[in-house]
Formats: sequence, structure tokens, C-alpha cells
Amino acid sequence: MSIIKMQKLAVIGLDTLKDKVIKELRREGVVELIDQSVKLKDELWAENTKKYGEDGKETFYDNWFSKGNQALEILEKYSRKKQPLFESKLKVNRSLIEELLLDGESFRDKISKLLDLNEQVLGLKDRINKIQQDKLYLKPWESYKNDLQVRSTNTTDWLLGTLPVETDFEKLKRNLEKELGLVELRQISLDKEMRYIGMVFTRDIGDKVLIVLKEAGFSENLFPNFIGSPEENLLNLQREEGEAEEKLGLLIKEIETFKQYEKDIKIYIDIMSIGFAEERGKDKLLKTDRTFFLEGWLPERCRHIVEKVLRENNCYFAFSEPEESDTVPVIIEQNPAFTPFEMITEMYSLPDYRGFDPTSIFAVFYAMFFGIMLSDAGYGLIMMIATFIVLRKYDLEGSAEKMMKLFFYCGLSTTFWGALFGGWFGDIFQVVAKNFFHSDLALEPIWFNPINDPMKLLIFSLAVGTLHIFIGMGIKAYMEIRQGKWFDAICDVGFWYLLIIGLIGWIAGGNVLPVVQEPCKWMTIVGTLGILFTGGRSSKGILGKLVGGLGALYNITGYLSDILSYSRLLALGLATGVIAQVVNTMGGLFGGGIIGGILLLIVFLFGHTLNFAINALGSYVHSCRLQYIEFFGKFYEDGGDAFEPLRENTKYIKIIDNE
Repeated sequence: MSIIKMQKLAVIGLDTLKDKVIKELRREGVVELIDQSVKLKDELWAENTKKYGEDGKETFYDNWFSKGNQALEILEKYSRKKQPLFESKLKVNRSLIEELLLDGESFRDKISKLLDLNEQVLGLKDRINKIQQDKLYLKPWESYKNDLQVRSTNTTDWLLGTLPVETDFEKLKRNLEKELGLVELRQISLDKEMRYIGMVFTRDIGDKVLIVLKEAGFSENLFPNFIGSPEENLLNLQREEGEAEEKLGLLIKEIETFKQYEKDIKIYIDIMSIGFAEERGKDKLLKTDRTFFLEGWLPERCRHIVEKVLRENNCYFAFSEPEESDTVPVIIEQNPAFTPFEMITEMYSLPDYRGFDPTSIFAVFYAMFFGIMLSDAGYGLIMMIATFIVLRKYDLEGSAEKMMKLFFYCGLSTTFWGALFGGWFGDIFQVVAKNFFHSDLALEPIWFNPINDPMKLLIFSLAVGTLHIFIGMGIKAYMEIRQGKWFDAICDVGFWYLLIIGLIGWIAGGNVLPVVQEPCKWMTIVGTLGILFTGGRSSKGILGKLVGGLGALYNITGYLSDILSYSRLLALGLATGVIAQVVNTMGGLFGGGIIGGILLLIVFLFGHTLNFAINALGSYVHSCRLQYIEFFGKFYEDGGDAFEPLRENTKYIKIIDNE
């Protein structure tokens, strides 16, 4: 439960050792380099230092990283093997990493060949599409027997083109023959939208023919790319399409043979990523003719690691504490049991370096809320078993590992609360016993059934919610005390404790413990007066302070609203249980016997899968909401930047040190 303490590092070293220093810092992965470009705005720095110039390495690594990913996408596109949902990283010896950073020609050859084959495939697909478009274009003219390029004789011209289908063709034909004389108009084919026509006329009346045709909506077809009759061209296109598809099939088969190199390509992608990160890190340095200068952040506990690297490379270095104006990167660290819940914090925003990391505190509440809202022990067991299998079968890292462990804990909590509430896939065991064994199975909840006693769960939910909010308020008081603001902690938190606890005891105490009513009444009065007279303490003038106090006191509505928000624990818990019972009731309507059993099984699988999916998602979302709004809203200072050290950040490989 802590934000790791950071230190600032400044280093000066010989330029000849720059690459070695960066490589070793990359290997250790504990230093985030600070971009020094801003220093060049200072005249003194600008006169004596400059940034490292482009030497092509960064572009080289970036280029082959992109090409490798393109090659991998091609393999996945044409692979007949289904990709696994989770995939363990490939273990690669460090010596191979360093070797391929210097020379990986064989890997590049495979990637280049694969990309070239894909270009040929794309070209053939474009050609096939063009052929198919040409075939569609020529198909209506198939019955036309003349050469498409021959459009005239010594005395006549002819046209090929289209008319709208609604054109009165016979009337147009009669009008042309009557008014213009030597005109022959024929319909070659017809579809839903167009009439495809051919027309022969004497050359001297060509202009008049065109005028009449244009008025009828005529559009001429010229066929500039086709020589010979439509039928001859269609036969040629059919042959070309067959040849292209055959060649395409061979190319795709050749691409499929590259599946054996998928691991090599993944290795090379990660190596290029490492090289690119290393070169990008060098861009953040400054240099003189013979030296380099770098600054960075590192966890204080890793100082001895960095010192060792720098001493071995004869560097001058100094460590310092962060200044108030520094933007310090953030690392949050928990007990391993709470580490999976970091992803909930990270989804919201990392805490400010000078703030407070609440992950290990809200982790217990998050799992509890999730379990109460899903509240079925059968669903919880499914989550636990599924996530346990994934964690054992796959060597997961990072966010994937955290997510699986998070859902394992949520499944454990769901099983616990489901057993307390008596939910085992709803009441499926009772339904089966009644329909198939004609007996009443008594499977009692360990605590109580929320469907039969919802008020008990509502009171419990509000009580847990109040505790959750009070802990958030307590963290705010702790942060203020840590900054020396004792009076603010009393005014902003202490009086609210008195008011809320006193109000609850005053109103509800008579039904539970009457003796607490009188003390709680005075707690309420003291808390109210304390907020009223101190809530506006930052305002000017007596009137301003009074108005500010009244405004602060009005926040009681916000606290009550926040507490009532925890009624969603009841709402979602009841939704899961009620839907589960409805599904079981529907499945049990078919009675006993083999047919009834089969139908019950079908309804059970479909209904409970849907219920589990919807309510598990709802439990995840609303558990997050209760943390982000009701809990974080009381104290959280966000805006922290994640610590991003120069390191070997890989996606497909796990680097193992040389033996």
C-alpha cells in the first residue's frame, strides 16, 4: 500500500561509452530517461551541448518492427490454425537478443519474402476483381456478334449504348424510322434497370439521331479496352480469371508454409521494439564533442543497481530528491495478494506522486461488492475454476495476469456470498429434486435468502457503504494531517463523522439501542455547529463565512446520496437470484422424464449463461463505480504519470539470461 519513493539521477559520461551505458540501463529496466530538449532553450546549454543526430538506427528498427507486424498479420490472416485466447511468451536467450540487434538478415529475408508474396496476392486479387467487373460489363452484350471496335462502314455509323428500362422502346423505334428514314434500332438485352441497344444509321443523319436518343436518356458505351466480339472477350476473361485464381491459390499455399517461421517473426518484432526503445532513449540525451549527459528517474531502492552500472563505465553521477515543481513518475506497489486490483486503480488514473494509493484498502471492498452483486455460489465456482485453469496453463504477465487473478478473487467472493445467501445456480437442486425425485430438498442458506428478506440485505448494504465512505474520509484526514493540516482534518472530516454517526444513531437508535439516542443527538448538534462555523473559514467577512458554512452543511445531501448508492448491492444481488430462479422454473415446466430432463438442461445452460454474463458484467461495472465515485471522490488526488523506464518491454518473448 504505497507509492514507491523516487529519486532523480544526473549522469555525465564519455561519448564512447554511451551505447554501452544505455544498453546496460535498458537491461536493468529501472531508469526512466528525461528528455533534455527543454535545456537547449537555455543559452548556456545551447552553446555547449546538442542533441544526438539521426544515424538511421531508430528508423531502421521502427521500419522492421512495422514490417514484422505486417508479416504476422498476414500469417494470422491465412493461417488455418485457430489462434489461442491466451498465449505463453517464447523463452529466448539474451545472447540471441544482442546478436539479432546487430545482425538479423535471415529474419529480415523471411519477412521480406512474406511481404512480397502478399503484394503478389493483393495484385492478383485486384486483377480478379477487375476481370469480374469486366465480365459484368460485357455480359449484357454477349449476343452482339460484331467486333466492339468496329463502329462504321463507308456510308453508315452505328452506336452501342443503354436506355432507361422505362423508355417506350417500340415507340422510339417507330419515331426514328418515320422521321429519319434509314435507321435500324435493335434491343440486344434487358435487365431491371437498363435496355442495351444497338443502332445503325446513315452517316448524314448522325447528329439528328443523337439528339433524339439523348432526349430518350441514351448513354453510349465505347468499350475502349476490348477487341473482338463480346463473346470472344468473355471467353478470354474467363480464361484469365481461372489462371489468376490458380496462381492465387499457389501463392496462398506458399504463404501458409511460412507459418513455421511465426516464432522467428515474433522474436524479431520484439527485438526491433527493444532496439527502437534504446535508440529513442538516446534521443533524450545531450552531448558535447566527447561526453554525454542524461537525467532520469528511478526508484530509490534501485539506486545500488544503477550505481554499479555507472561506476563500471566510469561515469560521474549524482542522485537528488524530487523538487516541488518536478513531475515525478508513479509506481504503485501492493502486497502480492492485492496486486491484481491495481488494474482498477490504473483504469481510473494513477494517484499523484504526493497523493495516496488506496488499492490495498478498496481491494477487499471491491471483491466483497462483486460477490454480493453476483451472489450465486455456482457462478462463483465457474469463475474460480476457469481462471485457475488459465493461470496454471498459461504463463501470463502484466495486465492479463492481473485480470485473471482479479476475477479469481471475485469468483471466490461470489462463492462465499452465494453460499451465505443460499444461491447455487438459483434453486436448481430443489427444482431437480421436485421434478425428478418427487421430494422437497431443503437447501437452506448459511445466513439468509435476500429474496425472502430484502430489507436485511438493504440495511447490510447501507451499513457496509457507510463504512466504505468513512474509510475514504479517514484517508482524507490522514493526508491532511500528513501535510500538517490538523485543524482542516478536524473540520473537513471530524465534524462530518460526528454529524453522520450521530444522525444515524439518533434516528435509528431507538429501534436497536435506545440508550444511544441522547448521546447521538448531541453528536449531531456538535457536528452540525462545527460544520456551520468552520465550513466557510476560507471566505472573507462574517457573512461570507456564514454562507460558506451553510453551503458546506448542505453537503449532507451528497453524503446521504452516496450512502443510498450502495443499495445497488441489493438491486443487483436480487436481480441475479430472481432471474436464476425464473430460468429454473421455466426449465421445470416440462416435468420429469428424459424429455423433461433434456429440455431442462437446454433452458438451464442458455438461461444461466445469459444471466451469468449480464450480471457478471454489471457486478464488475458497478463495483468499479462505487470505488471511483463514492470512495475516490472523498480523497483521491489523481493525475500521476506512470513510470516508463528504458527496458526490454516485449510482447511475444521472455528473455532469459545466459547460463
